[in-house]
Amino acid sequence: MENRLNEPGRSINRLEFIVVRTATKDVVKKAVEQLFDVKVERVNTRITKAGKHASVKLAEGYDAEETSLKLGAF
Repeated sequence: MENRLNEPGRSINRLEFIVVRTATKDVVKKAVEQLFDVKVERVNTRITKAGKHASVKLAEGYDAEETSLKLGAF
């Protein structure tokens, strides 16, 4: 299996959230930027049986691991 994380355009600088189904990408982006004092490059969403998931890619210069520390995730 090849390591696709090193390909251009692929990044692990992402945070994952479960959000309410009515949340738009723009709403998620603004909330993350405001709550964590970061800039968001892109938001992708998907709906599963568990709910709506938002994958938030942080802009260059911001670190997802450091941001996760604010949540107490690590």
